[in-house]
Amino acid sequence: MNILTTQKRSNRLTLFLVMAALLVADIVSIAFAMFCGYWFYHLIDIGAGPQPLDLYLELTIGAVIVMLVIFQLSGLYEPELSILNIAEVRKIFKATLIGLLVFFFLTFYMKNISYSRLIITFSAVFLFAIMSFERLILYKIQKKLHARGFGVKRAIIYGAGEVGRLLLKRLMQSPGLGYLPVGFMDDDPAKQGKMIVSDNSTNTTSMPVIGNFEQFTELVNDHHIDEVFVTITSMHTERFEQVIHKCRELGIDFKFVPNLFDLKIQKISVTKIDGIPLLSVKAPRIDPIYIFFKRAFDILLSALTLLIFSPFYLLIALLIKQDSKGTVLFKQKRVGLRGKLFNMYKFRTMWNDANPYDWTPTTLEDKRITPFGKFLRRTSLDEIPQFFNVLKGDMSIVGPRPEMPFIVETYNEIQRDRLAMKPGITGIWQISADRGKQIHENIEYDLYYIENCGFLMDLVIIIRTVYFAIRGLGAF
Repeated sequence: MNILTTQKRSNRLTLFLVMAALLVADIVSIAFAMFCGYWFYHLIDIGAGPQPLDLYLELTIGAVIVMLVIFQLSGLYEPELSILNIAEVRKIFKATLIGLLVFFFLTFYMKNISYSRLIITFSAVFLFAIMSFERLILYKIQKKLHARGFGVKRAIIYGAGEVGRLLLKRLMQSPGLGYLPVGFMDDDPAKQGKMIVSDNSTNTTSMPVIGNFEQFTELVNDHHIDEVFVTITSMHTERFEQVIHKCRELGIDFKFVPNLFDLKIQKISVTKIDGIPLLSVKAPRIDPIYIFFKRAFDILLSALTLLIFSPFYLLIALLIKQDSKGTVLFKQKRVGLRGKLFNMYKFRTMWNDANPYDWTPTTLEDKRITPFGKFLRRTSLDEIPQFFNVLKGDMSIVGPRPEMPFIVETYNEIQRDRLAMKPGITGIWQISADRGKQIHENIEYDLYYIENCGFLMDLVIIIRTVYFAIRGLGAF
């Protein structure tokens, strides 16, 4: 027990130091953003002319205090699990926008002091970029500390099935939550001592099955467990009550995955009537105003992209023809909005005799891909003809990836929610660690996008897609 108490104290100290480092980093970021805004204003030499530096040094002190309060109110100091940290980027954008409006409001009433609204605006833009980069760096540092066991809650996952493996992957991808799984517990004798693998295209996480319920107390004490995650959605009520009793007896926390998990947990809303929890499955609802402006943005960006790349079409076509026999363009039936079929176009990257309706390649080493096709897929240049699909209205720039009909035929009712939006050239799956897998194996990315879609999310996805294309990290 002394070891467990010492470990908890160490974890609390680590969490305090992480929070302190986060505050210091935020203070530096705010101050640096103010400096960048001031510097950029004088660099481009616009507005009312040179501004006194000492005036903006005073403003910086006020900006640090105000923005830290806004960050706190916006939830930027609360751990949250979201795919690709989209939720945190949203919070940073929201906090920056609120801060900009607050300072505009203050400068309107401070008649005796004249601050440049251009400098404040430039500083807000720099703050969003700097804060996003800062949180990315801190995320990587936190991930390394997490892997070494600093400032974490040690956890056991009770259930080594599909749900347990998915939870393991999510916990390892999100060190900010502060959980370190040490192994699985499962009552299936065939799984005892086995290594359970939860993998993606960039890393593989494996955890052993270290025992069963009969060894519950021993496992908790030997591995200094702080929390238990129950992921057996079909667990009998009697066994579930025994788990709750054991956790309370040993003084550890527990969480469980409800048996409605197959409906996708982000699709479930919880309400209460006089203390009685009621769960309902939400149908996808997308703001029509967002859809209108999204379509206008799609037309503008697609036309611009097709115009910019127009000089390269002939060159790419010649290289495809020289590389292998067959057509330049690849045409395939895909399922679009509300199940409507359309012809999707790409530059051909596979040999002409390859089955067009076989499973999508998950690696560039797939023998169906031609030599030049590897380059096109690595750089995502094979996707350029899809901008014609966007102009026609069959696709969008950002959205769920269009699937082949034979896969959509196997969808259940919840999976068909992917068809509530136009399919996209890029999306969350394409920039995730799981992009090397089949799309239908990671359908939660598209469901998450449909539930949380918005202009900011689209912008983040587009920026990261361009970054992946430049680095040659296409989705293959």
